[in-house]
Amino acid sequence: MVLIMLAACGGGGDSDGGPKETATGTWQDMAPAPIAARSPAATVWTGKEMVVWGGGNCKANPCQFDNVEPLNDGGAYNPSSDTWRKIAPSPLAARTGTVAEWTGKEVLLWGGGVGTTQAYGDGAAYDPAADTWRLLPPSPLGARRTAGVWTGKELVMWGGRNIVDTKYFAEGAAYDPVTDRWRMLPSVNLAARDRIGIEWTGKEVVVWGGGTSNEAFGDGAAYDPVADRWRPVSPSPLAARFVGARWTGKELLLWGGEDWAQVFNDGAAYDPAADTWRQLPATSLSGRVGIAQVWTGKELLIWGGTPGTFNNYLADGAAYDPASNRWRPIPTWTGRFVASDVWTGRELIVWGGIVPTGAPGRTVEITSVADGRRYVP
Repeated sequence: MVLIMLAACGGGGDSDGGPKETATGTWQDMAPAPIAARSPAATVWTGKEMVVWGGGNCKANPCQFDNVEPLNDGGAYNPSSDTWRKIAPSPLAARTGTVAEWTGKEVLLWGGGVGTTQAYGDGAAYDPAADTWRLLPPSPLGARRTAGVWTGKELVMWGGRNIVDTKYFAEGAAYDPVTDRWRMLPSVNLAARDRIGIEWTGKEVVVWGGGTSNEAFGDGAAYDPVADRWRPVSPSPLAARFVGARWTGKELLLWGGEDWAQVFNDGAAYDPAADTWRQLPATSLSGRVGIAQVWTGKELLIWGGTPGTFNNYLADGAAYDPASNRWRPIPTWTGRFVASDVWTGRELIVWGGIVPTGAPGRTVEITSVADGRRYVP
């Protein structure tokens, strides 16, 4: 991915190439946060609050993981009352790139790092009801940035990268908070990689894509924690890429992403029961990474991001309905990249992230922000 100075902010998008549709839904400002601007923060929805912790504040342009000021504080936002609270101090050192998952009782945090100088292999659990923390026991995994999901019983993590020695991993582990124990996952026939798409289907942890510093991958595998074994995922119609994934209850949806040469604006759906893929219909959204992306129970919402060259921050978005196999536009808002995002059951919350500053059309600086909005479809 080419890194250059930021230029104009923009964006605009319609639906799937047919007649233009009117964007529906509304954005509403959030109350000011009591914590500093940051991106990307570890973020979860608890059923009542959006909890954000850690992340980094931009220090230079372009804003990458190796030039941000790491943070180790956090806050919790309640959309019902439109109020924030600061959360209790964490026992973890300041960092970015931390896995964050909600168990139904605790926020589990693990790993991450500080630029190219420090990688972490520790973790902690935060109880928002008691506003207290506890340290996790030592993990069998070495320090790294990685990706994980909550299965209803365990935090399952796989792959990742130690940014200090640039080592990539093809291994994983699972943590059970009831027994307070870790276990290693069995090996799988996938190359070591970082920035994977990963989701829990209710039966399997599906892993797809990701890559290294010079290669992207287009393969995947699915892990069954009951049987404790992996199976290969059938070939995808998508080109190899780094991409996020969202589970609908039936299919894994992947859209956008990048390899080291280009960004994408196509997507596909994977049905793990049939082990089959289908291509998503086209959308007029431009290719992008660093998007807000949530599943609402009916639609995949995609908003914002950057086209990857960091010369534009996008302010548009779209919603994909698998039942009708169509896209619809959603209203624009101030463009930003790698913000915190959650779906509450009623609305999409987007907070923080990175934005360009200065006059459109000119080389500009960038900054982290501490504001946000809520989108109600």
